[in-house]
Amino acid sequence: MSKKPMKPPFPLETVPIARLDFDLRNSRFPRDAQSQDNALELMLTTAGQDCLQLLRDLTRTGQMNSADVPIVVRKGSRFVVMEGNRRLTCLRIWGDVNVLAGVDEVDDEYQSKAERLIADSAYAAPEELRVAIAPSEEDADHWIERKHSSGAGGTGTVEWGAAMKDRRKARNNPAAASRAMAFIELVSTEFEEDHALLTDLEAVRAQRYTMIQRFVDRGVVRERLGLTFNAGKMTFDEGPGATHDIVRAVLHDFAQPKAASGKTWARELDTVKDFSDYLDRYAHLLPANGAPATGPTYGSPSAAPSESAGPRSGPNGGPNSSAPNGSSSAPPADRRPPRPTPPNRHIFRGLVLDQFTNRIQEIVRQTSMLDVTRQTEIAAVLLRVILDLTTYQFLTSHALSVDKHLDKRLRAAIKQLEPSAPNGLGQAESTSSLQKAFHETTSDSIRLVQYAVHDVRSGRTPNEVLTLADRYQPVLVAMNANMGNNPVA
Repeated sequence: MSKKPMKPPFPLETVPIARLDFDLRNSRFPRDAQSQDNALELMLTTAGQDCLQLLRDLTRTGQMNSADVPIVVRKGSRFVVMEGNRRLTCLRIWGDVNVLAGVDEVDDEYQSKAERLIADSAYAAPEELRVAIAPSEEDADHWIERKHSSGAGGTGTVEWGAAMKDRRKARNNPAAASRAMAFIELVSTEFEEDHALLTDLEAVRAQRYTMIQRFVDRGVVRERLGLTFNAGKMTFDEGPGATHDIVRAVLHDFAQPKAASGKTWARELDTVKDFSDYLDRYAHLLPANGAPATGPTYGSPSAAPSESAGPRSGPNGGPNSSAPNGSSSAPPADRRPPRPTPPNRHIFRGLVLDQFTNRIQEIVRQTSMLDVTRQTEIAAVLLRVILDLTTYQFLTSHALSVDKHLDKRLRAAIKQLEPSAPNGLGQAESTSSLQKAFHETTSDSIRLVQYAVHDVRSGRTPNEVLTLADRYQPVLVAMNANMGNNPVA
């Protein structure tokens, strides 16, 4: 039997940006958007800073990434963007920055940054966009999921987190939605006017989604909060008004990196008893009889977490937890010791140097992936290379001479950043990290870095590499934020 010929790639067309629509069911959203304006709001709420960074790249380079073409599906005379909604957001802002004025989640500073990027650009906002037109959503889904779930980390690609992957799975089968996803959709829909709550929800959704999963998967939690889950949907048994304050308090807690005990939330809330005891501390907010016993109605300006949730120390074991009858009772002591913080094994993790060349950024990214305790020599060599290349670009960008000795380069860069750095050191708490780095940079101290490249017998210890990286990371951050305008050859 003869085999079918291979399918052709999606055809490419150039279409007006005015005819492009957001995907209202975007996996990045906590819930489906209700309109195009609502989709823009959700995009800025969930990925506002990413969009600002992408807008910076687009306005500076004046071009899209040719290796990553947006994928759209035709809907009548318009096109729904299945892949490339961040780019569409940036192009909408670039075309008319006033679209930000109607978005409550966007503050004046954000809009001012966008306005400056657009004003400083040498390029006009594009009116058309080259796109790949998929025959259907199903045809586009395979490649979109591969792109965001493979971890390949292509340029400009954001790998989906657990929440986005969960939402993507339920896109074509809503009944398959998990309890966590249904809870997020319920909360974001019912409490859309409570911006503080939604901020906490987004922080938890992006950083601790598994904690939401563990929380709503517990039968004791669903019973005491009055949550019913059926066919991929969740509802409040007692209504949103009666459940608002307990939900707000829990999300505010989970938005913090750790519980007050110093433990991670996964360790703080482990067993069924842990969850039950945690809710006991918020007994006055539970919707046992409909409306909560205390706390203002949700949506009111005074409904801050500290007011609606009672004393902030309560949920984490403080002495001020209130019982329903008004008496004071301390929760049972948790005798498990906090999990020790693991020693640092990486340098420059999460360091963003977007004003440096792509080559420098890639060297920093690859260096941050090394385990310094196991790949000490490689990390030491790359640390030397990073300091050499970054100081060269920074000094050149300010039209300053570049000395051949690394210690003099570093001191020159720090002095450019903070002219008072050479002054005598004062009290530790009043001395900046740049001034400390300036005085710790001597020809002898920098030899530890130089030897990594020039001495075939020298060996570095992990602690030496980690110490030097910690010393100069603030310098790298400051150089990135204060890059000059002189072109680098």
